[in-house]
Amino acid sequence: MAKSHGRRLLKQARLLAGGLVFLAFAAPAAPAAAATPLEVVKTSNEAVLSIYRQHPVVDAGVEQELFKVIDGVTDYQALAAGAVEPFCAKLTATQCTTFKATFTRLLRISSIKKLGRYRAERFEYGSEEVSGASVLVHTVALFKTDRIPLDYQLAGRGTSWVIVNYIIDGIDTVRNYRKQFTQLLAKESFEQVIERLNRKIASLEAEK
Repeated sequence: MAKSHGRRLLKQARLLAGGLVFLAFAAPAAPAAAATPLEVVKTSNEAVLSIYRQHPVVDAGVEQELFKVIDGVTDYQALAAGAVEPFCAKLTATQCTTFKATFTRLLRISSIKKLGRYRAERFEYGSEEVSGASVLVHTVALFKTDRIPLDYQLAGRGTSWVIVNYIIDGIDTVRNYRKQFTQLLAKESFEQVIERLNRKIASLEAEK
């Protein structure tokens, strides 16, 4: 049962962690006082786990506490753009903007709802791998007897680092969503896809 539940974590919590695997080169420049990418990931993860330990029941107030932590370290717009941008060449400018905005809303609400249902019990922290301006932070999420690799890709934003993509056990979040959208848009209209996303948002917002 524990192993099965752990696999559900792998399949359904794609917004909990991830990134792209890079070769290690010289670290990109960052202000001396800024937290490192590893510190950003560790601090936010531990803050989230602390909130859950203090509040076993996740109500609207607890969700707002979680949003304060996750919003501060996640660039949802960058993640959404990575998944949606390849389709914009065949869309109008307005459609492209709507697609990105709607998917950004879905990513944000999903991050909280899926954390609540499939959260890890603790994390182990590994190395940082660097490529240009991006950094991949390796972690492992532990759930009972399962150990699931969860890696975070971060990019610099001013004096800080933010999460712009996730990989869970080798599954790249941006690429995975891009693949899903390719399949959906092959059989549904743009309007139908947006309607599908809005229904999912409404469903998640209605969850208790």
